[in-house]
Amino acid sequence: MSYRRAAALDALWPGEMLGVEIGGVKVLLVNVGGSVHAYEDRCAHQAAPLSKGRLQGNVLTCSVHHWCYDVQSGKGINPASARLRRFPVRIEEQQILVDVSDDGRDDA
Repeated sequence: MSYRRAAALDALWPGEMLGVEIGGVKVLLVNVGGSVHAYEDRCAHQAAPLSKGRLQGNVLTCSVHHWCYDVQSGKGINPASARLRRFPVRIEEQQILVDVSDDGRDDA
């Protein structure tokens, strides 16, 4: 696994999300209750950037066609068959590190 810096932890407060690019990969960072999750920044429907969507509690809603996801698991809410591509996250020295390598990708 190859972790790379995505952002400073203090740049992503609980209840916030942030779109970043790591090694050419667009990544969505989400902080839910102090726990940081990272997903590919694209809706499973038509690849719209989820970083332009709306986060309410654990629910992320795509701004284009309103597909909804649980950001703690990456699983679809509407429709339930949808899934986000998850990336492993580590926090070290107040930095958010994400592994976007092919062997680090995980389907939620």
